[in-house]
Amino acid sequence: MVVAQGALGYGSTSIMGAVVAEIFQGRHFGTIFGTVMFTALAGGAAGPWVTGTLHDIYGDYTLAFAIGIAVSALSAISIWLAAPRKVRAVAGRIHRIAKPA
Repeated sequence: MVVAQGALGYGSTSIMGAVVAEIFQGRHFGTIFGTVMFTALAGGAAGPWVTGTLHDIYGDYTLAFAIGIAVSALSAISIWLAAPRKVRAVAGRIHRIAKPA
């Protein structure tokens, strides 16, 4: 539990702003980041309630864990699909970008 929640859960929270900034930089970054964080917090608030309800109905946590795994996979796929596909000019790395002919 310590490894799962500490390293994989809250440990990755610190990079959330960088991930969103890398993908959605620009003048609308604040709105996009606020929407992403609101959605994450809403999921964190609803998760225990939904998990408890599913446990009350089915008597175990199997369905709740399956939903959690599916939503996590959907999140990873969404980030991968939204990722930029080209290298951007970054200070100190400009020499690595091929110049157009």
